[in-house]
Amino acid sequence: MNVSDAKKKINCVDCGKEFESLVITLMNKPRILSPYCFACRDKRREEYEKQEREAIEKERMTLRDSWISTCGIPRRFANQSFETFENRGDNTIKIKRVCEEYAEQFPLARYQTYQSLGLFSKGIWGNGKSHLACSIARRVIERWVVWSPNSPVIYITEPLMFRRIRATFNRSGGTQETENGIYSELANIPLLIVDDVGKEEVADARFVQRVWFNVINERYDNMLPIVITANLSPDEIASHLGSSRNNEAAFDRLYEMVNGIFWENTGGSYRRK
Repeated sequence: MNVSDAKKKINCVDCGKEFESLVITLMNKPRILSPYCFACRDKRREEYEKQEREAIEKERMTLRDSWISTCGIPRRFANQSFETFENRGDNTIKIKRVCEEYAEQFPLARYQTYQSLGLFSKGIWGNGKSHLACSIARRVIERWVVWSPNSPVIYITEPLMFRRIRATFNRSGGTQETENGIYSELANIPLLIVDDVGKEEVADARFVQRVWFNVINERYDNMLPIVITANLSPDEIASHLGSSRNNEAAFDRLYEMVNGIFWENTGGSYRRK
């Protein structure tokens, strides 16, 4: 292939403006390098890059919608966010700000060192803890930039976590999950959110302690954060995770993971408003 030094004046096929285009000789035949002037070429390149960005963002939005629908957020909270959170009085706006800052500052890389978050309201139900927990999940997902078929967040209630693990004990029940498989899933997700801790009384305290020790210890060792909500005081959470002072290994690790801070939501019940 020979490139000629000659240039030929032609009219741009887009704008019609006359310009000089380089002529390339290929197989002994002269060919125009481009039928577009420089300005139109730049315009076409910008339009192409814009379409590429829009296509990528559309794919990301589709993926994020998939994550939100599969991460465990209940249908009741599927369309809820920090923006739809209502003031329940007392310190609920402060707690909302704490949760929103937590989600906004969640690292999109090196999240292994990020602190955990504990929310509780002693004996008060319906004041927005679940709403805030789901809002954290949504905001982290919306900010996530790493492409993966799986959500970076798992939201699960404690009762559901216990039911899934118990189901693995009965092979005739048809479950394909294994206990170790569930622990692995909960241990390695970038952000685990466990809602309604201690909501239901469990007859076998040893089962509760074993499950929670496995979950918390794995995340503690992997330096991964966890968000929990409870209608128990911190002392009651400690008792729930380990029924005696001699068996508080799970709570001891959790206490370190939240930097010794459990945020209390003192707002009233929205359901009884």
